[in-house]
Amino acid sequence: MADDKQTFKPGKYTVSAQGHNGTFPMNVTFTADRLEAIDIDQKTETAGISDVVYDRIPKAIVNGQTLNVDAVTGASETSRGILNGVAEAVTKAGGDAKEWQNRDKYTPEVVENSDLQTDVVIIGGGGAGLAAAATVLDQGRKVVLLEKAPALGGNTIRTGGPMNAADPEWQSKFDALPGEHQTLQDLLDMNVADIDPEYQDDFKTLQSQIKAYFADTKDQKAYLFDSVELHRIQTYLGGTRTDLDGNRIYGNYKLVKTLTDNDLAAQKWLAKIGVKFDTSDVAMPVGALWRRGHKPVENAGVAYISALSDYVKHNGGVILTDSPVTRLLYAKGHLDGVLVEKPGDHSFTVQAKAVIITSGGFGANTALVQKYNTSWKKIDDDIATTNAPTITGDGIKLGQQAHADVTGMGFIQMMPVSDPETGELFSGIQCPPANFLMVNQQGKRFVNEYAERDVLAQAAFDNGGLFYLIADSEIKKTAYNTSEEQLVQQVKDGRLFKADTLADLATQINIDPKTLETTVATYNGYVDQGNDPDFGKNVFDLKVEKAPFYATPRKPAIHHTMGGLTIDDGAHVLNKDGHRINGLYAAGEVAGGLHAGNRLGGNSLADIFTFGPIAAKSAVNEIVDTVTSASIH
Repeated sequence: MADDKQTFKPGKYTVSAQGHNGTFPMNVTFTADRLEAIDIDQKTETAGISDVVYDRIPKAIVNGQTLNVDAVTGASETSRGILNGVAEAVTKAGGDAKEWQNRDKYTPEVVENSDLQTDVVIIGGGGAGLAAAATVLDQGRKVVLLEKAPALGGNTIRTGGPMNAADPEWQSKFDALPGEHQTLQDLLDMNVADIDPEYQDDFKTLQSQIKAYFADTKDQKAYLFDSVELHRIQTYLGGTRTDLDGNRIYGNYKLVKTLTDNDLAAQKWLAKIGVKFDTSDVAMPVGALWRRGHKPVENAGVAYISALSDYVKHNGGVILTDSPVTRLLYAKGHLDGVLVEKPGDHSFTVQAKAVIITSGGFGANTALVQKYNTSWKKIDDDIATTNAPTITGDGIKLGQQAHADVTGMGFIQMMPVSDPETGELFSGIQCPPANFLMVNQQGKRFVNEYAERDVLAQAAFDNGGLFYLIADSEIKKTAYNTSEEQLVQQVKDGRLFKADTLADLATQINIDPKTLETTVATYNGYVDQGNDPDFGKNVFDLKVEKAPFYATPRKPAIHHTMGGLTIDDGAHVLNKDGHRINGLYAAGEVAGGLHAGNRLGGNSLADIFTFGPIAAKSAVNEIVDTVTSASIH
């Protein structure tokens, strides 16, 4: 019980809380005998799930008059930061923080749900799940979406935002960059016989397109070229890999074709339902191989989740958070819905005529990653992840309950340019790869910065893991999703380094100044000549030459699990005999076969917003309107 005798010096106390993405200030107000209010006046954390933390943790502390409250699932770091910050405020106000931490636990009441019936139930509230839910509603059917975390978004809300889709009419308005011509020439020089048979016709078409493009731009300034076939072939080539056991893998042709044939229509559909895209620039995430990214105007991944969740709610869809699905239900041998088991021994069922799994991969489950890994020599126990903490492979396990097959589970993608401590993507100066200058801990370049993600990550591991992105004031202007206020705070936190000279910058990061100066001068020369004789980078934009200069520490982190449930091009989940499991569908990272051994940057959003709606359409078209009673199988 709370100690009613504890007193405070009344007033408002400002403290700093440590979150996942850095520190943020809080104001904690006390009366003589009570903690009255907690106000968080700057939200630097990942939008979505952090918003729930800002609401739940302060409310629990104030209502329970205790610091003994549970962290919010999926946001434990931010939860602990708030609790520690309030403890500091209690001390400042003359109270006993330790006594507050040892008080009886305050547990808010769990919102109970009754058993539900619907047409389609969707497991997972990220981009794929919300896109599927919106499509079910568009088809005139009822939908219930279940998310195990306290907030919607999954990994989608953490993304940088560019969605790949070849749109030549739009892309041709932009000038080609130095080196892109060579990329196309390399494809033209490839032997068709070196391409797997399913892709050969597309490859021949692409080579004809490149020849026509070269002829068209022979006597004029080149524009940015693209085509569906280029996207298809780059997805195929970018995903073709051989693992440590000698197993070669490449993308399932029907899946890759479905993606590249339909992703532009998916992007235009998103625009219709409220996602505003920036048409003034074409984006390219790290490891994308080509500039074809359609990026939201504001808030990156939040833009997708906000627009889609609003659409689902306004059109009658039911969304339940804090609702982890633990079992698939069967009646008379047929898939009949799901069982949800919430905290506090509260459970309920959702009967449905179709089940769509969109719960993401298993990138936040390091033990599972290590179990399946066949692509990296070693994955350390303490490796960071870019994933939301809830992305632990639940959907794959649910599919396996229904005897689903899995595909490509050993291929794990690392994000090479992640925060060394948190795995966060967008701290520091993160810019398009054409502007990347990567240096190792000796201040030297060590890789073609324009390469695929697994190539960049392996090069980083070979150079000790930790490396730095070097930028200047002009490159800073191209950075993704980082406000000036956040950059200032990161400098204060020691997560970003800033200096007026390269020599000073080198000193700050314990690198020999002359080595860094030489590296930068050499790189700038390569930019001028549009050629990199050291590592073969052939697409350049800006040089590093205008103060102030910045260094962003980076280290590879677990990013994407390419393997998952085996699906066909209609997003039906297949069993080990290759047969459809009636009533079961999957889309997004929970499904395997599309990205094969390596996913191109920007293809994950194309994937979820293409196959989420496809799964929904397949489910709705195959619904049998019969009523069954559920039983746990």
